[in-house]
Amino acid sequence: MKIVIVAGGNPPSFNLLNDEIRDCDFLIAADKGGEVLYRAGISPNILLGDFDSIDEKVFNHFKTNLEDIEIYPKEKDFTDTELALIKALEKKAKEIVFLGCTGSRLDHMLANLGLLETCLDNGVDAYIKDDNNCIFLRNKNCSLKGEYGQILSFQAFKEEVEEFNIYGAKYDLRDYRLQFGDPRTVSNEFLKEDVRIEFKKGIVMVMYSKD
Repeated sequence: MKIVIVAGGNPPSFNLLNDEIRDCDFLIAADKGGEVLYRAGISPNILLGDFDSIDEKVFNHFKTNLEDIEIYPKEKDFTDTELALIKALEKKAKEIVFLGCTGSRLDHMLANLGLLETCLDNGVDAYIKDDNNCIFLRNKNCSLKGEYGQILSFQAFKEEVEEFNIYGAKYDLRDYRLQFGDPRTVSNEFLKEDVRIEFKKGIVMVMYSKD
């Protein structure tokens, strides 16, 4: 099951939103994320949050037209996006795409990166996407697919990645100690369809980016 979560950060373009919901099985709007769907003429399966930021007109629209709305207190131990993730995990999602999870609030963005780890721990493929980036985590060797010239970057997530190797990219790397914030693994490029990464230990944050 693929679930798309739309949160209240920078809104995705209509094209990105449409591409992701075209094959999704369940759509969750978290608080202000409901405004994105409202403007696109789309109803989520569920709208949830503390509703401290959604436009009142939009909220009233969904209260009238949507059966499943979950209201939480403003003072709580979870962000609205985390509540949406909990709901997605309850639905036994196999893939989760987070939209509206990047933007000006860096504190929220960093917390959203942590949600990717929660997905990883639960065996769920998860991606944070906006119109310039796709971010995901890997904890084992894997092959990555892309197009010629497409930019990809790597960072260690939380802890050092031991013996990190890149094969088949413009800039290959061998047995490297990858740490968070390392500029050496920024702005690599695909040469062929596949790039392979291998490492002994750790979690790698993979980023596909474009200007």
